[in-house]
Amino acid sequence: MSWRSRWWWGAALTAALAGAAYVLSLQEGAFFLGIDAAYAFCPGWEANMGAGAARGTVFDWVPLLWYAGLPGVVVAFLAHWICVRVRRPRVGTVVARVQAALMLVVYGTAPLAFAVDMGIDRDCLGMWSVADDPMFFLDTDIAPTLAALCVLAAVRTPRHRIRRLAASRRLRRGTAGLAVLGLLALLPAADLTKGPIAPLEACPVDDWTKVAMGEHAFLCGARSGGQFDGVSDHDLLAYGRAGCRAYRGRVEDAYLIAPICPRAAADVQAKLDAEDADFQAEEARNQRVCDASRHRPRITPVRVARDRTWTDYGVLESYEYDESTAQPPGEDDLLREAQENGLVAAGPGHLIILSHSDFDICLTLETYRRRPPLELKGWDHVVEVGYESTTGQVRLVNPMVGQNDLPNLAFRGKGRYRIRVHYRRPDLKAWTPQHILVMVYPGRARPLVEHRSRPVGLSD
Repeated sequence: MSWRSRWWWGAALTAALAGAAYVLSLQEGAFFLGIDAAYAFCPGWEANMGAGAARGTVFDWVPLLWYAGLPGVVVAFLAHWICVRVRRPRVGTVVARVQAALMLVVYGTAPLAFAVDMGIDRDCLGMWSVADDPMFFLDTDIAPTLAALCVLAAVRTPRHRIRRLAASRRLRRGTAGLAVLGLLALLPAADLTKGPIAPLEACPVDDWTKVAMGEHAFLCGARSGGQFDGVSDHDLLAYGRAGCRAYRGRVEDAYLIAPICPRAAADVQAKLDAEDADFQAEEARNQRVCDASRHRPRITPVRVARDRTWTDYGVLESYEYDESTAQPPGEDDLLREAQENGLVAAGPGHLIILSHSDFDICLTLETYRRRPPLELKGWDHVVEVGYESTTGQVRLVNPMVGQNDLPNLAFRGKGRYRIRVHYRRPDLKAWTPQHILVMVYPGRARPLVEHRSRPVGLSD
């Protein structure tokens, strides 16, 4: 093996090793989609994205191309060196050239397409940029491309001047032919037009427990919020597939490309399954807490209803709209009155009960024909108010959600009632539910009575 060949082999191995090191450094890297040149004329970009699936198939099935082609360069070098030693140089040359050709097909087309775009329209630089990195789609291709060219130079057989000139002419003609064939192979994937942007109707309903798959789901997710408005469906799908190829296992980067990227979808689904399992476990734990702490009435109630519920803003409310007596919601200043005592306030046809918005509520509703005994033990805050039902329908609801299955508290129809509300705060460390007990019985008294004041530091 000549010194010239050794130098070229050294350069090829160095370039491949540098490329492999860079690829390994990306294992924890992030990937962010962003297109800055939606209206540039970039046939190289479209051709490169269109041919990406074919190149990806070759890459997946040829392990010698992995890690920037380093394994293939090492195999080619050993084959060439061994064949030279056993006086079979042609075999080693063929092996090296085949490996170099594969590397140029997989890694060399992107730099070629980039050069074409830069020669046509400099605005295409934005199409090749991701996360403010204008060389994102070329970073992993440059080193293996250089390594492949060095391999070809290393196995080139030196001849005398005439043969060298003849070989040079043949090489130039062959290179030109390969370039033309390569462009012709890429052109069918790029029709040199931006392509249509189909209206997205009937997008999949968002289900946080399952990943929606398919190109339509990807386009719906990518275009949500007005993003990628000027990008054709073809280009956007190509961009998403490029993101799939660049995906390095960070779930934060996987949500957008998951519908068209099985690896990302698997990671996202695993995370969703884990979150769903945690949610179900918390739901079961909270239900056990509510079941274990049921109130035992001291006298027989007319009706008892129990529910584990929640609120958006810490308000349970019942509103009976009667044009003759009631004001529209929010105009009777009842919320301010409830905030003064921290628990409950009532007006004609309107009842508000406050709670902590971050915790589930173990809610118990009891109706009585007569005044029940006062119970303070085990409760942090107990307040009783007078209430006038204007329609005979008193149903507590979360005002942000609406109707639920809780019973009507006005069991005797329209008229006056007393409503006693008991509150037990949640365990902030164990994150257990809070408890609310509501006792309702007929009574004409109006004044608010605070049987047990809210302790200092109680969060409502």
